[in-house]
Amino acid sequence: VPETRWTVDHPILHVSTQRTSAASYGGFIAGAQRFDNQAFSINGTEANAMDPQQRLLLSQGYTALHIASHRRTTLAGSSSGVFLGIERPDWTHAQPQSARDSVYAVTADNVSVAAGRLSFVLGLHGECMSVDTACSSSLVVLHSVYHALHRSNLLLALALSVSLKLGSQPFLSLSITK
Repeated sequence: VPETRWTVDHPILHVSTQRTSAASYGGFIAGAQRFDNQAFSINGTEANAMDPQQRLLLSQGYTALHIASHRRTTLAGSSSGVFLGIERPDWTHAQPQSARDSVYAVTADNVSVAAGRLSFVLGLHGECMSVDTACSSSLVVLHSVYHALHRSNLLLALALSVSLKLGSQPFLSLSITK
């Protein structure tokens, strides 16, 4: 996924002259909202309501399995697990009103649903969990995968983490020095 780097002088960061930022750069994913919902048999209304983090997890999870020479057709029904590190989504505040009014709004930005959605779409029947421990989510997920593979009969485990910040305010608040 292409990345764009912005300096603190970039207009989107809105750094005022009274406050300065401790961060010199930010890493941003271009096109995080793009998603091929038809590839996952998800209708357009549901896809529009989904948190971009869930869209990214579906796309990247499928890509990771594909690169590892696994196919959805051969994994469907297998004892394969999904372990996700995912932070509280900003999508609740950033989504359009039409998405909030959708029947899909309940599952659209729910972190506990994200692993289940990926597991369901891929047809996996192993352990499935979403973890939100803020900055350590990825490490906790890898630790969980290690133990799950050693204690159970998982065929394989898919471990992914995502943390999309859809607004600039949290970034700015954490990087202001005065």
